[in-house]
Amino acid sequence: MFIYTIALNAMDAVYAACSIRGKRDRIVLMSRQGSKPSLDLRMLADELQHRLPQAEVVLCTTDSERKNMFAFIKSLFVMVNQCARSRVCVLESAIPSVSIPRHLDKQTRVVQIWHAFGAIKKFGYQSLDTPANYSSEAAYAMRMHRNYDYVVSAGPGAIDAYSKAFNYEPDRIVPLGLPRMDYLLDTAPESPHMRNVERLRQKHPCLADDAFKVLYVPTLRRGAGTEGWMTREVARLSQALQPCGCRLLVAGHPLDPGCDKEAAKAMRNVEFVPGAPSRDLLSFADRVVTDYSAISFEAALVGKPVYFYVPDIVEYRQSPGLNIDPLEMFPEGTFVDPDELAAVVSQEDTYASEAFSRFVDGYFEGIGPGSCSRVAEFIEECYRDTFIEQKGHR
Repeated sequence: MFIYTIALNAMDAVYAACSIRGKRDRIVLMSRQGSKPSLDLRMLADELQHRLPQAEVVLCTTDSERKNMFAFIKSLFVMVNQCARSRVCVLESAIPSVSIPRHLDKQTRVVQIWHAFGAIKKFGYQSLDTPANYSSEAAYAMRMHRNYDYVVSAGPGAIDAYSKAFNYEPDRIVPLGLPRMDYLLDTAPESPHMRNVERLRQKHPCLADDAFKVLYVPTLRRGAGTEGWMTREVARLSQALQPCGCRLLVAGHPLDPGCDKEAAKAMRNVEFVPGAPSRDLLSFADRVVTDYSAISFEAALVGKPVYFYVPDIVEYRQSPGLNIDPLEMFPEGTFVDPDELAAVVSQEDTYASEAFSRFVDGYFEGIGPGSCSRVAEFIEECYRDTFIEQKGHR
């Protein structure tokens, strides 16, 4: 506990020092999902700048500590300064520089727009003291997810899980959609979405042919025993799908090291598409296979048949745990055996998981087009609220 106390006092001191210079007319959008701003943050920054031309809209992003520890440590000081000097902090991931300070001033609003479309697996306060997450002692001592005024969810179906994961009352979870929903649903030929799809088609000829394509997008795995998991399961799927004549497209998690390169060379029916956003690869997929990833929601929203391949579901139920158990809720579209999955997925005229499509319809009920505008309008309201001498929820 002593080291936690030192860290808290140090962060409080840095925040207080940065606050001396006063507030700027600024909205800062922060992330540690990667050094480049995500599509959600870019879309939201453009919309906010259009709505509030008098305000300064700043993007502040970094790689996670798992990818680049030096950059992450440096970002702690940059982000705490941004937090102290800005009127609204918009986050899409956990940002210690915002949650650790114990006395954010009355002119600061914090809005978390979590990066996922939903919560199939448990996270945050739901999964403490499991191998996949932090200890309760560390989470509470370091004020994980504290200081939020609101949490924006992609749909009303996520409210209960988010309330528990972030440890806030349900009325603090606001279902508005996420900006990239507008991107996904816009299939006009000249839309940014379709232009990016066309670039992928030109860059990767394997996407342009008539082969029956199965897109595999597993979630990120952490902790002991997960080394080599991706390589092993891609190999099993490759072998199962080979007699069916299907091509397996593999898009790993951005923070996952991916498959062993030598093993990948032996998988003749597998195409690895490194660096390509999964949301754009959906356009080329005849079927989408995942496990506990929220890409399942994105795929269903654009009308792609979704199947769940969960060979480790017994372990996953324990750590980190599941909000949505696909084997229980969608048994006709969920498999633990790759051969059984291949037999169903390869049937072009059938779709075994209609139950998941119906579930997604309810999960996003009331969330139509215009998500980016709705989220920006909500943040604008938070921004204007900072000029009033009273504190909101926090």
